[in-house]
Amino acid sequence: MTGAGNNTYLLDGAWPALVDAGIGAPGHIDALTAALADRPLARVIVTHGHADHASGVPALRARWPDLAACKFLADDDPEPDAWWPLADGQVVSAGDRTLVVVHTPGHARDHVCLWDADERSLYAGDMVAIGTTIMVPAGRGGGMRAYLQSLQRMQALQPDRIYPGHGPVIERPGELLAAFIEHRLMREAQVRACIDRGTTNPADMVREIYPELAGALVPAAIATVEAHIEKLREDAL
Repeated sequence: MTGAGNNTYLLDGAWPALVDAGIGAPGHIDALTAALADRPLARVIVTHGHADHASGVPALRARWPDLAACKFLADDDPEPDAWWPLADGQVVSAGDRTLVVVHTPGHARDHVCLWDADERSLYAGDMVAIGTTIMVPAGRGGGMRAYLQSLQRMQALQPDRIYPGHGPVIERPGELLAAFIEHRLMREAQVRACIDRGTTNPADMVREIYPELAGALVPAAIATVEAHIEKLREDAL
């Protein structure tokens, strides 16, 4: 589900900051220690609470006890007291830069991107990635309407570069964001067509829409199809 692994981004400077925490791998902690040359890591800014982005916080705190761990708090956050809360539009110091918090729910309720206006760069967590699509898990914090609105909000920023949570840096973000929106609308049309044919079970829809999908990815596809169904129900209200 994470491809080649997770990306974290160290922004060095007056307030050394890490975007996303990783999973606490010892080699990751050692690499950060070497890069900082014995200076403390001031804060980690987590794009969302999924384990591959947030579970490394305890290991980071073990190495740097004064570390501030920052995250947008959803209403159902299981550990609200463990975080320095972020708010949409908030400005956060990171290294020698300032980042603006952009709440981008859809993949997760608490998902944020971080906008570096000076560099016109966007740290985008799990919103987009090259060579794959993004799971939108209905019933587990995901929502297709919110995801599409978040992609459009990212488009409006007109970034020159996107730093994703997985995969290579995105150098032509306008094209990729447009393609992601087009892809989701195409899947929505396919789900609607299934319903019109009388296919209403999400697992059956996945077999029709993704006939060659690897078995390990079927649960993610089912969750995303359920998110499309949920959006179609909302549209009908």
